[in-house]
Amino acid sequence: MNNCPIVWVVIGVSGSGKTSVGRLFAKELECDFLEGDRRHPLSNVKKMNSRQPLAAEDRLPWLLELENDIRQAIGKNRETVMTCSALKASYRKQLTSLGRVQLVWLDVPISVLKQRLEARPKHYMRAEMLNSQMAAFEPIPPEENAMIVNGDLPLDTVVSELMAEVIRRFPSMEKPWWERCME
Repeated sequence: MNNCPIVWVVIGVSGSGKTSVGRLFAKELECDFLEGDRRHPLSNVKKMNSRQPLAAEDRLPWLLELENDIRQAIGKNRETVMTCSALKASYRKQLTSLGRVQLVWLDVPISVLKQRLEARPKHYMRAEMLNSQMAAFEPIPPEENAMIVNGDLPLDTVVSELMAEVIRRFPSMEKPWWERCME
């Protein structure tokens, strides 16, 4: 993979810490951050808020928005971290097909996910919907080349372990993205 710039897509079920990890990871990389949930149309938010799981046809406009964000980041030559649940293999394939995209899966035990969701009662994604997300999740096989990170650790530890894995896989990542892009 050409690693200048990379669009990092932090994926996982609701409550896995995508936003918290994504923001801190973007800060470490000194790059842009995009919250994927903010790309959901209002109809999706209303549906999830009423405890109804999204169907594939609900997710299509959202995925197209995210795909467009990836295209823009690549087109503008901007390193970016974005979040997306990407529970289905077809969604992950759609997002990574654009090139220069690296998936980062936050692996968190279901008991921890439930606790986290119950601790944020104002969020539209309710703890009662966790089972539907877990049922929708399609495991990530090795050929998807996703980085799998233990999301059950303290936030700083998650990001420092992620950064270590990033540098192990992409040694040039020790440099800021703009320096890598000038080489």
